[in-house]
Amino acid sequence: MTGGPMRWAAGIVLALGAGVGSAIGGPVWTSFGQWSSGGLEWLVWLMALLFYGIPGLVITGVLATAFLRLGLVGERDAIMTRMALGEQRGDIVRAAARAGTRAGLIASAVGVPVGMVIAQVTDTGALMSSRNFPDDPSLQWGAIAWSVAVAAGFTAVGAVVHAIAFAAVTRGTPDAMAAASAAGTEVPHSPVEPVKRWHRAARAVPVVAFVLGMGVVVLNRAVPLDAWAMEHLSPAGWLMVTKNIGLMVAVVAAVWVAYHLLGWAAQRLVRVASAILGRGDATGGRAFAADGLARPTETRRRSLAVTGVIMTLWVWAIAASGAEEAELNAGLALDADAIVTSVDPWSGSGVPSGLTQFGLDQAVIDALTTNPDLRVIPARMLIEEPGLVYFDDGVTSEELDFQELSLAVERKDADAVAPDAYRTLGLAAGVRLTGRDSEYLRDFEWASINCCTEGVGEIDTWVGGTPIYSVWSHAPMPTVDGAWARDIWGDAPVSALLVFGAGEPDEQFGMPRSSVIAAVEEAVPEGSGFVLTADATTGWISYTNDALAMIIGVFGAVVAVVLSAGVASASTRSRRRELATFAALGASPRSLRAAPVWEAVVVSGAAVLAGTVVGAATAVTLGNPFLLTPGAPFDLSEIAWHMGRDLAAVPWVIVLAGAVVVMSASAVVAWLLGRGMASGTPVDELRAADREGVR
Repeated sequence: MTGGPMRWAAGIVLALGAGVGSAIGGPVWTSFGQWSSGGLEWLVWLMALLFYGIPGLVITGVLATAFLRLGLVGERDAIMTRMALGEQRGDIVRAAARAGTRAGLIASAVGVPVGMVIAQVTDTGALMSSRNFPDDPSLQWGAIAWSVAVAAGFTAVGAVVHAIAFAAVTRGTPDAMAAASAAGTEVPHSPVEPVKRWHRAARAVPVVAFVLGMGVVVLNRAVPLDAWAMEHLSPAGWLMVTKNIGLMVAVVAAVWVAYHLLGWAAQRLVRVASAILGRGDATGGRAFAADGLARPTETRRRSLAVTGVIMTLWVWAIAASGAEEAELNAGLALDADAIVTSVDPWSGSGVPSGLTQFGLDQAVIDALTTNPDLRVIPARMLIEEPGLVYFDDGVTSEELDFQELSLAVERKDADAVAPDAYRTLGLAAGVRLTGRDSEYLRDFEWASINCCTEGVGEIDTWVGGTPIYSVWSHAPMPTVDGAWARDIWGDAPVSALLVFGAGEPDEQFGMPRSSVIAAVEEAVPEGSGFVLTADATTGWISYTNDALAMIIGVFGAVVAVVLSAGVASASTRSRRRELATFAALGASPRSLRAAPVWEAVVVSGAAVLAGTVVGAATAVTLGNPFLLTPGAPFDLSEIAWHMGRDLAAVPWVIVLAGAVVVMSASAVVAWLLGRGMASGTPVDELRAADREGVR
């Protein structure tokens, strides 16, 4: 089994996929689960396989195959010789599959435990478990079974990708393989045996899949298919599963499109750079590098595409982490020490719906807004029609009367205290931010139900059902846009105040400052309002939940470095005979050392630049709450603002540092090889080129 550094890169990709897949399954010891009964276990597994499992295996397999194909470029002459001496293609492919199985086992043995540890540390919920009860931690056999399935899946992927890679490089006769090796291309299909019809159809499959997948994405954006199916179909599950299959196809096809797009874009960048590189340096290293770069090869196209894909994933993970950090900071800026309301939020029922006309006493408003030690955001309470909810906490079961409530806040009022915080969280016309109301409405059972409603829904009031799109957030209470609410329910007096201390927000949610509480209690005499505060004993520090992004970032950076170094090595070795000829014709050792470095820097730089652009564009597109989210209001101004905010939140210093590391790794490898070539005689280098099969 051969493949050199690229085989290690393929193994790292497999380990990355296994780690991400294992982490998705959730912790193996927890009380926080997604389902309370076992009847839907099969559906959870089906959805996870369709939306996470199969796309993850396919994407990882494609990348690992590309790495192996790159690593086998320099091995084609050796393989050709083995086949010319009588070794059968089937034997070579089967041996590769066995080696791939071992590689998959090793990758799973490394990645799965790491993913399980990350899932346990973050404890974000046991997706693959179905029997979880509050305050009753238990061993989650579903999560364990999922990790075992992940390990088996990536072991199989290791075998398949190795078999595919060796099957590709052993296609054709030894003479055809030799011609392809000399030209740096693929072995063509025999003209005697024309391409079969199913081959032509297979080539069109990715294009058709991409078009169909994007069609599902657009349709689901315009008409949320899950909500539509629940309302109009019985049973609704078949459409929901079909939609998820379409989204899976869209993800896989998008990777295929990105691979070819990045290869094309990076090649154009290389072509431009090679035209500039050789100017004013007729016989130096830059001219030699430009001469090699001007001759496109299939190997370079693939290396550019694969490096670009890896950089895209890495930059996307870093950018997504930066956007999540910005949202977390916005939530902390809105972490009110106290909320004063004119309506009893614990009443359960009996309050007229709509924007309440029971305003706070002006004396209370003046006392709080004029206090120099306080900052205040005015709001209006939006009350929904009474309803019933069946509540079961495992001890008691009862039907509860409740009225959901939200705060109607105008962004311009909030910006005086926390600039753009509500907008960062996604507040806009027709949007309701979910909140941490269970922390402020303690011991009130339905609060935990209201806080977690997301997606398409309605606000039921005296005007009827008003469509609303709910977005999860760290806002203190469920919140809607004040101007939008007043357009629908009419004007209303200020009926709530969010009160903050004068200092900067801390890094901990739910820890009200005693000085603020004392000032609020003094300003709000008994009977003139209700004061809500988070329990000081339940304060919690929130970190960005970017565990998977960290996995992708760390492993992606390692893969990018290994790949760029491997590509530089392969590129430099492929020009050994040519550089030896230049040396024989009188080229200086300095120019021979510099040529591989310039070539490596241009190739890796083009891939890094293309990958960075596509990665950042992917992050701001997928992370935008209004662009592709099913059912969200389509507001071009909000879409553009969030794209700009997400770009500004990208930690560009980290991105730049990663780009420098990748380019430096390729430059160092190329310099070391170039120095070795320059130190030898032309005859020695020509002999080395013959041994390595360089034509």
